[in-house]
Amino acid sequence: MNLHNAADRLRSGLDVSRLVSDLGPSVTSTTSSFRSMIQQLPSQSLDEQSIGSLIGFFTRNSSSSDGKDDSNNLSAALVSSLTNDSNNSNVKKNLDWHFDVVARVFAEDYNSLNWTLIAQCLDTHEFYVGDLTSLSTLLKLYRAGSNQPNLPPSAIFSNWRNSLGQLSLIASLIAAPPDLYTFQLNEVEAQDSLIGNPNAVPNKAWSCVSLISHLLLLSDHPNAQISTTIRNLFRSALMALPEQIVLALVKIQQSSSQIPGPKLTSEMMGQLLNVFFKPGRSTFSAHVIRRLWDISPKIVISGCVESWRSISASPPTSEEWMSTVMHIVGAIRLLSRERETEAGIQILSGGDVDYVLSIAFVAGDKDVIKFDSFLNDKIKSDGMHFAFPLVTFIGKNYMNAAPRAEGHVAVSIENIAIALKALGSCSKELLNAPIQPGGQPLSASIKSLTEACVAKHPSLAHASTSSDEIEEMANSYFQKIYTSEQSIGEVIEMLKRFKSSENLREQDIFACMIHNLFDEYRFFHKYPDKELRITGILFGTLIQHQLVSSITLGIALRYVLEALRKQPVHGGSGKMFRFGMFALEQFKSRLHEWPQYCSHIIQIPHLKQSHAQLVAEIEQSMMKAKAEAEKNHTNGETPPTSTNPSASPLNLASNSKMSPTNMPIPAPADPSSQSLSGGNGAAGGTQSPKAAPVFGNNLGKAVSGEGVEKEHASPPDNILDRVQFIINNISMSNLDQKVSELKDIMPPQFFGWLGNYLVVKRISTQPNFHVLYLAFLDKLGEYGRGLVEAILQSVYLNVGKLLRSPKITILTSERSLLKNLGSWLGAITLARNKPILHRMLDCKELLYQGYETGRLIAVTPFVAKILEGAKNSVVFRPPNPWIMGLLSVFRSLYDVEDLKMNIKFEIEVLCKNLNVKLDEIEKRDDLSQRVGPNKEKNPDFNTKATSAPAPAPAPQATADASKDQNFQEQTVIPNLASYVQINPSIALFNSHPALKRIVPVAVDRAIREIIQPVVERSVTIACITSKELVTKDFAMESDEAKMRKAAQLMVSNLAGSLALVTCKEPLRGSVATNLRNLLNTAINSAGIKLGADGEQLIEQVIQVCSADNLELGCMLIEKAATEKALRDIDEALSVPLQTRRKHREQTGQPFYDMSIFANGRYPSALPEPLRPKPGGLQPQQLMVYEAFVRVPRQPVVAGSSVDASASSGDSMKTFNLLTQKLSISINSLLAAAGARSGEVTYSMLPEQHEVRNIVADIKKVAIAASDDICLSFAQTIFKQQYELSLAEPLRLESLIAILEALAEGCTSLSKDVTTWVTYAPMNTDEERKLHRTVLLLLVRSKLVIISELDAFIARSIDGGRNGVWVEFALHFARTAVHERITGPSEIPSIIDAFTKLASKQGNYKKSVNKLLDELRGNNKNEGVEGSKPTQPSPASASSAAVDGSEGLGVSDVAAKAAEALALAARNDPPQTRQSVTHLLDYWIRVYNESPGNEKAYAQYLQLLQQHGVGKSEENSERFFRVSTELVIEAVLKSGTPAEGGGAPVLHYNVVDAYAKLVALLFKYMNSGGGPEKVAAQRINLLNKVLGITVRCLMSASETAKSNSLKFDQRPWFRLLLNLIQDLNLPDPQLDSISLQILGVFGSALHVVQPCVLPSFCFAWLELVSHRMFLPNLLLAKGQKGFGLAHQLLIDLFTFLHPYLQKGELNPSIRELYKGVLRVLLVLLHDFPEFLAEYHVSFVSLIPNNCVQLRNIFLSAFPRSMTLHDPFTPGLKIDQLPEIKQAPRILSNVAGVLGPLKVELDNFLKNPSYMGPEFLNKLPSRLLNRSNDVNPVITNALIVHLGQSALDSLSNGATPNMHTPEMDVITKLMSFDDRNRYAVLNCIANQLRYPNSHTHYWSCVLLFLFAEFANDAVKEQITRVLLERLIVHRPHPWGLLITFIELIKNPRYNFWSYPFTRCAAEIERVFESVSRSCMSSADAGRA
Repeated sequence: MNLHNAADRLRSGLDVSRLVSDLGPSVTSTTSSFRSMIQQLPSQSLDEQSIGSLIGFFTRNSSSSDGKDDSNNLSAALVSSLTNDSNNSNVKKNLDWHFDVVARVFAEDYNSLNWTLIAQCLDTHEFYVGDLTSLSTLLKLYRAGSNQPNLPPSAIFSNWRNSLGQLSLIASLIAAPPDLYTFQLNEVEAQDSLIGNPNAVPNKAWSCVSLISHLLLLSDHPNAQISTTIRNLFRSALMALPEQIVLALVKIQQSSSQIPGPKLTSEMMGQLLNVFFKPGRSTFSAHVIRRLWDISPKIVISGCVESWRSISASPPTSEEWMSTVMHIVGAIRLLSRERETEAGIQILSGGDVDYVLSIAFVAGDKDVIKFDSFLNDKIKSDGMHFAFPLVTFIGKNYMNAAPRAEGHVAVSIENIAIALKALGSCSKELLNAPIQPGGQPLSASIKSLTEACVAKHPSLAHASTSSDEIEEMANSYFQKIYTSEQSIGEVIEMLKRFKSSENLREQDIFACMIHNLFDEYRFFHKYPDKELRITGILFGTLIQHQLVSSITLGIALRYVLEALRKQPVHGGSGKMFRFGMFALEQFKSRLHEWPQYCSHIIQIPHLKQSHAQLVAEIEQSMMKAKAEAEKNHTNGETPPTSTNPSASPLNLASNSKMSPTNMPIPAPADPSSQSLSGGNGAAGGTQSPKAAPVFGNNLGKAVSGEGVEKEHASPPDNILDRVQFIINNISMSNLDQKVSELKDIMPPQFFGWLGNYLVVKRISTQPNFHVLYLAFLDKLGEYGRGLVEAILQSVYLNVGKLLRSPKITILTSERSLLKNLGSWLGAITLARNKPILHRMLDCKELLYQGYETGRLIAVTPFVAKILEGAKNSVVFRPPNPWIMGLLSVFRSLYDVEDLKMNIKFEIEVLCKNLNVKLDEIEKRDDLSQRVGPNKEKNPDFNTKATSAPAPAPAPQATADASKDQNFQEQTVIPNLASYVQINPSIALFNSHPALKRIVPVAVDRAIREIIQPVVERSVTIACITSKELVTKDFAMESDEAKMRKAAQLMVSNLAGSLALVTCKEPLRGSVATNLRNLLNTAINSAGIKLGADGEQLIEQVIQVCSADNLELGCMLIEKAATEKALRDIDEALSVPLQTRRKHREQTGQPFYDMSIFANGRYPSALPEPLRPKPGGLQPQQLMVYEAFVRVPRQPVVAGSSVDASASSGDSMKTFNLLTQKLSISINSLLAAAGARSGEVTYSMLPEQHEVRNIVADIKKVAIAASDDICLSFAQTIFKQQYELSLAEPLRLESLIAILEALAEGCTSLSKDVTTWVTYAPMNTDEERKLHRTVLLLLVRSKLVIISELDAFIARSIDGGRNGVWVEFALHFARTAVHERITGPSEIPSIIDAFTKLASKQGNYKKSVNKLLDELRGNNKNEGVEGSKPTQPSPASASSAAVDGSEGLGVSDVAAKAAEALALAARNDPPQTRQSVTHLLDYWIRVYNESPGNEKAYAQYLQLLQQHGVGKSEENSERFFRVSTELVIEAVLKSGTPAEGGGAPVLHYNVVDAYAKLVALLFKYMNSGGGPEKVAAQRINLLNKVLGITVRCLMSASETAKSNSLKFDQRPWFRLLLNLIQDLNLPDPQLDSISLQILGVFGSALHVVQPCVLPSFCFAWLELVSHRMFLPNLLLAKGQKGFGLAHQLLIDLFTFLHPYLQKGELNPSIRELYKGVLRVLLVLLHDFPEFLAEYHVSFVSLIPNNCVQLRNIFLSAFPRSMTLHDPFTPGLKIDQLPEIKQAPRILSNVAGVLGPLKVELDNFLKNPSYMGPEFLNKLPSRLLNRSNDVNPVITNALIVHLGQSALDSLSNGATPNMHTPEMDVITKLMSFDDRNRYAVLNCIANQLRYPNSHTHYWSCVLLFLFAEFANDAVKEQITRVLLERLIVHRPHPWGLLITFIELIKNPRYNFWSYPFTRCAAEIERVFESVSRSCMSSADAGRA
């Protein structure tokens, strides 16, 4: 473009955005240049349309405006010319767009324009927002000019012409961070946005109803890209904020009569209602349901009804039914409480009667509705329409009714009683009305129902009994007492029966009688003497026989005591005294149970005077009670003291020996009660022996439990949620705001609840936030005074609970909570100059009792944390007497011998915090007056093992030895002496050897001194850190096993490392101190004289032994820390782990831990890569945790060499580190490979891969290391090989690579490896397979000496006597030679042994001869590709594979199975068949008599376990084997002659029952462990069962064959079919292993393939093609089942191949062939991709004469593709888009070519380098022994040539016919006619659906036809194409295209060749095709 044209365009008024594009970024370099450009416009300004266009242009170009390409922009000089800027030096050289300049111009010049109209003008056909950078540019420009914060919603959500551009803008706005763009919300939307997780989408996008409405409107757009994008947006929104979406959808439905996007709306509403109206699906269900009710009650009612309908078919006893109904009831409760009472009634009125009654019965139990009123109202309003369904409902459910007290029951007995009463109270008209015209009345149905209910639940007999009748019955019994019709004894017995009766009526009578008797007490003084005496005796007898208890007992005793205190005078007062005496006489034998009650009685003055004998008896009872108490003290039992919280009237029924001290008896406290309780026994000082200490007496109300826990009223849910939200989000920065919010919504009457919530949920678990919570309370001021008191009360209450807990000394979690509460208590009291009152908590006595009872481990940190609060106090800081008194107690405790170091550590820390020196604290002698603790098994002390008695004195020569004999026995750490190192150069030990025994003791003491504090500190820090990080990282992880493993790896590493760093120096000093003390003691006691250098000798011992054993001590401490950390982290994470497990088992949905959002610091503050994401951690993220793997430190055994050089130790350490790194890298690689990890091999890794680099590093270290180190490390690696599995070959090959690297540094390694392989394990089949693989890899890597290995294997064969080694050698030799690992000449000893073995008769003669023939002729196994399993699934290595079947002939496999089965049967114990027969017979009865009875099934499975099934492999194998034989025999014997002859009719009941048993065993298999372990157990069981089944099947076939009998395949087919159907049904428990189940079945079917069992082939084909097997296999995710399906079809065609090749099919094979065709046609229709992707394998097996069968495979094309009609006139093949795409080929082409591929690739890359020799030899290399072309290799060769030729072409280029590939093809045309025909068939096999291969090979065939002068080639090409077309359909598309082109294009002059008219039939065929493909004129010329 020249300058004048540019100027003309600029001035011509063209689109300004195009001109800016032409001018380039330089135009925006300055405001002047930009304004100058605008002034050159015809209007010299910009209007709204122009600015909109410019903003759109800058938006498109902002993300990629690099400004570097000058070819698309005018030069800077041109810009200067157009803008009249003559100063070229001012032209900007920076070619980036300057949006700031544009924004400034817009703001200064165009701010007065209509910017809303400008926003609408963005709707241009070129507008598109590509990313957030583009969006930022758009918003920046718009905000600058409009001075508005956001784009107007009216413009964003209007109807745009460019819908795709509008969607790109909306999608970018949704993805924008809140600092870039936040959606404008109205007041309602803003309030609703708080529901759910507000941090999920911070910019409030999905709270905007307009946004969602417009997206729904666009979802119906015809553009598929738009609808797909919108669905993806909603999919992510549903994951993040389902609450916002459902609320918005309901608002849209309510506000609009025509719903936008009805299809998508309906789909999402269905999903969302299922989320919120199903239990456990959402954390915010309650909030959503409340809000939905406000918007649309109909939605809530509909959701409840639909939720119930989804489970209505389930039995009411199922967990799903009950949980769903409870969820609905919860919604009713929620709405009824917060909205209006009628809400529940509306919800109950929304469905059918079954729904109403199901919900109402449960709601009535939960007091959500008044059930009786509800029923009466419904009966009154609906009449018969409700009454009769109610009768029917009760009739269906009364059998399963249970008492309401049992918890969640569908129908309770109490509600049935209410319902029967309601039915009985119906009007007479309704009761007499017939249910149906002419039918019985309703009353008859009610009567029958009542009788049935009473018969099932006798307690319902009182359902129709009124309270008046109960009262009347009770009075009648009293009347009988007073009229002497019944004696008191008879009445007591009757009352006992009534009390324990299940009949509610009798219970009511009992309660009524007791109530009436107590109610009459105030009238007793008016009773006549006779009635008074009877009443008193009855009253006392009730107490004596324990018919009153708890509160009632307390009242009765108080009544008696009050009566006894009345004066025994005439009148009313005297009558009451007599009543008391009558009653007391009846229960005086029980008075010893209540000592304090007795003390009150004997203090009554007139009782002592007038009834001295009775008082004496009572005193005797008291003495008896006292004696029992002292006896209990002596035996260490806890006496029933008055301070025991359970000893109250409330507990008298449960513990009749406890004193009712808390009864409200108005009498002064008796000092003797303290002595009875033993409360001051410990301080008495005169008792001998001292009473056993009891924890809890006199410690204050907090510990004694007097502060009874109150039920605090909780606020309404809306306030509760707001308060919790405030607490969750509180921080120092927003304290004032949160305080204000709390004051606005929280009434003071709920402070009790809030205080308890803060203590339990926050303060006790979050010590790091104590300062924040204290500041929060301070901010509340006077308003929060009540809250502070509530918090303090709750703290005392919870402190008491923890101190009384029996597990406080065991669980670190409880001690941690107590410690946190102590810290808070000190901060809220002492730190604020407020005392801790003695009556609430006596800290000093708490320490003393903790010392006596072994609770110092909990009490010391608690009290120490309280006192830490005094450090900033004005009143309580030292030298406050109270504080100093407590510190003196701590000082005394600190000096107690053997006190644990962590307790001492707490005391030291306290003194440091209070700035007090421990030594300066006054030490008191109070501890000597306390009961000394028992240190054995006491958690407060490090106890020592008692040493054995010293031996008898020995002669003086051994005196020192005898004195020190006990040192070794004093080590507490087991076997420590064997690991302690003592340097032999120590002079003192050389002269006095006996002193060596001191060293282990010193090390032992040193370790025990410091291990506790070091471990405690390290573990605490590590656990807190690990818990926080793991909880954050795994917040979205559902798999608790991954979370536990990561936590364990991290915490063990951290704890071990911290312990190691912390303990080293203290341990060194402690060892030295203990050594010095022990040595001095031993030397002095033995009288050893050391002379002048004695001190020097002792210092040498100390220095050397300390240094030598430091590592040992560190290792033990590190190990202890690691083990404790693992236990503690499991305990700390128990709740999150259990939550995930329950969530997965109950819902099966992904798990989200929303609690992490409560912390304001994260996850919102974290960078994007570190934020938790749905789906859990990715493999690369898990590597962070896998890197924590620690190599455990191993102790050095005493006596081993300690003089190794430092370099050797460093080398071994480096080797270990590199091995760890290699393991982590391989784990990551295999995790990324997923299910295909078994296909990854070492050879696939690129040269610079991390695994190869690590191996190279090992090689470098090996070269520098010594041979000994290399050999030691090599031995470790060699052993690891035999711990691996063949399922992951990469690990094994990596270890081989390490050994190769080590061989570089150690030349003698191969000799040692050769020795090691002779000791490899060979006990099981799996071990032999692994050993054979390892051996082959070692031979290939030259790591063994082949001659020595050859001689060893030959010796192991032992002349054929060792069958295991014969089979091993057969497989090894065949594989080694066939894979060219070694040649026959290198294993002469093995071949010689086989030669000798072949001359003998035996089981292996046939296999050996076959191998020798192969070895001598160096023959290759030319079986079809894929004849061995291609690792279909992890289960392919299952026991379904017959032992040793690899490499054996098909006849050998069945024979081998028969032999193995016979051998196993011979080893069976006697009576095995009889025992199994009884078990099966019992199972069949259970199966037939109790179908579907899970309880009966479970009982039978327990019976099987008792017989050893499932407990041992041998018993299980025997049971399944014998069972299989028995059921098959039973079926065959059940045959009855068929009508008209033929096969007998079999009865399969036994087989069906057995298959059901196997399925049950499989589904119930659970031996413990996580889900992955249980899945492995189930797969192993299925492996076992199918392995046994196929072995029995092959044995039966072989037996029938050897006996010339007809083999009946039907029972075997039925058995396998039942198993396939039962185990592949949809089942949530088995869905995760469904592919593995299919893999096991596939492996079993592969073993019994038709080549192995021809007599089973029809059943085999039916099983393979069954709807529960093959379709499920092919529908597996990621096409993981394709490999196994391919293998099975290969098995099928391998069997058919010889029959099809002959062309003559007998009737049986003809029927089988028909079945195969049907299967293939189904696959062609349903799974064409499978046939297309494996076509190379399949067509290689199909003979050339099976044209139609081959066409089926070649006609398959992907379902997503639409074929163009090949007969379309003018069709341009090379212009089709599909023709440029390469097809997907899964067949193993490279593997088939083998070594030929390498040479071929070299030739194709450089033909001149290889020369003509390669081409000349190539044809002969494609021939087999019969000089025929091998179709397998040739097909693979053709495919490889096509791929190579297309790879060399540029995209879309026409295939070049002058390439090395064409040279190869041309050379193949030199074959004779027969083999050339075969090659052309292989080429024609690639003419398939439209793809690059089809196009290439079509061009090749046409090129060969046109260029070859030999007419024979042209004729054969025509023949190959024609014979594929003249058969019935289907015809491959590429075949038609090629043939049409051949006959239609005049270039090929097809019709001129004589072979087109060689026969009339051929001529007619050509003419027919011609008429179809060509015009009439062309046909006439032809």
